[in-house]
Amino acid sequence: MAKGEVVPFLRGDGAYRKIPQSDFAGEDAPTDTWQVLRDIHTAANETSHAEKALSDGLSALLEGTAGDVYLAVLYLTRLSLAEQGGRLPLKTPLHELLLTARENMIKHRNAFSGELVFPNGFIKKAALEDMQGWNETVFLPCYGVDLFPDEN
Repeated sequence: MAKGEVVPFLRGDGAYRKIPQSDFAGEDAPTDTWQVLRDIHTAANETSHAEKALSDGLSALLEGTAGDVYLAVLYLTRLSLAEQGGRLPLKTPLHELLLTARENMIKHRNAFSGELVFPNGFIKKAALEDMQGWNETVFLPCYGVDLFPDEN
């Protein structure tokens, strides 16, 4: 983040990839998103621009490929759960980011049903199912934002 490489850091490109600490935790993304958020939380305590960098990075991911949008929505899920549980208090404009996510999810909807291939080689299958689950269990009840308004 100090190098201005927020999007590669969030995506887990190259040396930025975080490997899950547990062999029992299956990967659902090209990097360990919880560890990335912990690293950003630590940076936020040390510097004032980390939270803004996170928001800007998520905004950039939301404007990217289908894989980028999936990853951004996963981060938004993690941030929402952390906020609800009182952990990792990173201040981000979640509601605004969710509205942007909804617009870009509609644009990439067909791609979410297939395989998403990330720059570091990670392949995610059936991303749409994950995203629908996050929508129903996190975004609708906690924020009143429906990422799939055309389904209801």
